Amino acid sequence: MIKWVGIATKPSTMSMDELKKWWLEIHAQNVKKLPGLRKYIVSFSVGSPDEVPRYDGIAELWFDDMTALQKAMESPVVAEAMKDLQSSKVDFIHLFTEEHTIT
Repeated sequence: MIKWVGIATKPSTMSMDELKKWWLEIHAQNVKKLPGLRKYIVSFSVGSPDEVPRYDGIAELWFDDMTALQKAMESPVVAEAMKDLQSSKVDFIHLFTEEHTIT
């Protein structure tokens, strides 16, 4: 299983509620259309009592293999999602990982 992980930082002008609304109601609606997507989870930072979180959320997108991921990345859906991402000003770090379940 291959996982595409996106780690998000919202712009300082965006509240956490605005980030959640944009991500869940707009961006996720595009991303969930990716061909070959097996699972899609979005998680938001809840902070901690003693520090401000460095990142505001993560997205996890599962694909069967690198071929499926490559096909998804070449689809017009990615172009639409990237256009939406650019207009939001949310910054993403992307990691492509191979998942290993321990428990």
